[in-house]
Amino acid sequence: VFRAFLWVIAGMIPAFVYQDEILHFLIGPVERAMGTLSVITPAEAFLNKFKAAFAAGLVLALPAIVYELWSFISPGLLHKEKRWVVPVMLVASMLFFTGAGFAYWYVVPGAAKFLAQQGQEFHQNITVSSAFGFGAKLLLGLGAMFEMPLVIFALARLGIVSAGFLWRKIGIAIFIIFALSAVLTPTPDIFTMTVFALPLVGLYIVSIGV
Repeated sequence: VFRAFLWVIAGMIPAFVYQDEILHFLIGPVERAMGTLSVITPAEAFLNKFKAAFAAGLVLALPAIVYELWSFISPGLLHKEKRWVVPVMLVASMLFFTGAGFAYWYVVPGAAKFLAQQGQEFHQNITVSSAFGFGAKLLLGLGAMFEMPLVIFALARLGIVSAGFLWRKIGIAIFIIFALSAVLTPTPDIFTMTVFALPLVGLYIVSIGV
């Protein structure tokens, strides 16, 4: 854990050089939909640049963090179990970045545009902190939820679920997905929740095939 922390710090060093560009990249979808953002406290801009650099450092350090995790658990695995680790790590990374990319290019802009339209009759003064939090929650939330096929594959390998069981429980699954979407989305509007939930319903169906 300590070495992984040092890798994150090392990843933050080059990220600080481009902290302005990273922050504007992360809040870009909200900024394009809602106009120029504001800061209302003296330290708000600095703190959000720091958070953006930390997020970038975490991404840059991810391969090293995965290696540290692997070096910790590998002595306790059987040979046949070790063969699964690299494919699982690759698929998990691919699914996470697919979910985060989908959120960045489609969900965040769509939700921000919808919310901006609802407040057209008001003077909209959106802060950098609120935009950063809005986008980060959607990116991390969808990135995590896109791991669903991998989680269900693991449960199937353990004999806990089957394709027939998942199909029979699809109504309950859709209810749970929408409930989780309501919790994970940063706003209470039904549009953002639905945009968040529909891809997950599709992933659930894909998971049955898996």
